[in-house]
Amino acid sequence: MGHNNLLLWMILFLAGVFAVTQIVKYPGHIAWKVVKSGALGCLMIFAVNWIGGYLHFHLPFNPWTALTAGFLGIPGLVALVVLQVWVFR
Repeated sequence: MGHNNLLLWMILFLAGVFAVTQIVKYPGHIAWKVVKSGALGCLMIFAVNWIGGYLHFHLPFNPWTALTAGFLGIPGLVALVVLQVWVFR
């Protein structure tokens, strides 16, 4: 069990180093992607809430849900709806 734990930490460390190097290397690109994904997520959540208004369904509108929907797209939006229906009701 110790080797699996060490391997997991090594993989997480390498992924973190990669993420930090990408942010340092392309800060404008990363910032633009976050803004674009947030805006797209806002539009998708707005659409779900607009349609959900007829069905008495509402997704919370906050930065976490907007970025989740924006970065993951339709699957992320479906995951948010499933979480809202199954976990939070």
